[in-house]
Amino acid sequence: MSGNFELKPVGTITPECALTTVRYSPCGRLIAGTGFDQAIHRWNLAAMENPGDPKTFSAPNMENVSGHNGFASALEFHPKCFVAYSADSWGQLRAWPYLAATPEPIWVLPEAHDGWIRDIAIGDEGDWIATCGRDGMCRIFSTIEGGVLGEYMIHDREDVFAITVHPSGKWAVSGDAKGRILQWEVRTGKVIREFDGSGFYEMHRMQDLPGLRKLYFDSDGKTLIACGSLPVTGGFFSGRAHVRLFDFESGKIRHSVALGDEGKDVFAHDVALHPDGYLIACTTGQSGTGNLILHRPGDEKPIYQSNRGTINCHGLALSPGKNQIAVAATNRGSNANGRKLDKEGNYPNNHSPIFLFDLT
Repeated sequence: MSGNFELKPVGTITPECALTTVRYSPCGRLIAGTGFDQAIHRWNLAAMENPGDPKTFSAPNMENVSGHNGFASALEFHPKCFVAYSADSWGQLRAWPYLAATPEPIWVLPEAHDGWIRDIAIGDEGDWIATCGRDGMCRIFSTIEGGVLGEYMIHDREDVFAITVHPSGKWAVSGDAKGRILQWEVRTGKVIREFDGSGFYEMHRMQDLPGLRKLYFDSDGKTLIACGSLPVTGGFFSGRAHVRLFDFESGKIRHSVALGDEGKDVFAHDVALHPDGYLIACTTGQSGTGNLILHRPGDEKPIYQSNRGTINCHGLALSPGKNQIAVAATNRGSNANGRKLDKEGNYPNNHSPIFLFDLT
């Protein structure tokens, strides 16, 4: 289904494994994704061939960034230097030169968190990086040498899923498994206020259902964006993909947007706000569902919605020029455990095709 907006396919990148995140570098020269294979995967966009012809398009692979444990879970780029910061499910945080042919780490913190680092964010000046994790902690690290600048237990030991930094650099906002969205001072950890995260958490038959997944600010810091799911039932998790926009000055909800089809689109897994005022979101659902959706807040229907190839989309990025998007989806036919071996007797791995689109 599509509204009155069209996307122009640029091409598809096909990793050999499933990814958890996809991001453009600020310079626009590469795209990278965090993988379940403990690596960061990179592709050279500056050397891509035949953009706009999906049949012959190619973007050369760059050497993977290895050294993570568990699976790589989060990735951010320095806004001014050619340095990237990545995290994993074992609590490691590392910095590395993202354009290097063979990127050696600048610094590594093996135990930046006690277990899974859920999210990382970096200030506009690039002096420090904020992290959050399953251990309930929010931490601030120097981007230069990885030194700890602050560590705050402000979520009562709840799993902290998302973190973002206000463009001013004064505040961070983090959100936990119980749907609490807190604004706090980066320098002191003092909680300033709580945003309305009601609905992003539900307890169903003694099962916790955490729905919050990502938090972002728009470029001028006037809008705070939260995305995830409004859970309904557990077991076979059900809910409704949801994005909530807050006016940052007043703290009040400006828009609440239900995305996609009820019963099918369960999570708004990642989101971006285009400067022209519309949301770009990717959703996940049950097997074979999920969509890429463009929706203008306040409108009843999306201006674009499609799952032609882009099923169960779990990663999304808007290019530095705001004229292109990358969407990490799930390969068709994926069904994880219980899948039959192929004709050669091999277990067919799931992977995450990355679809590139020009915004027209």
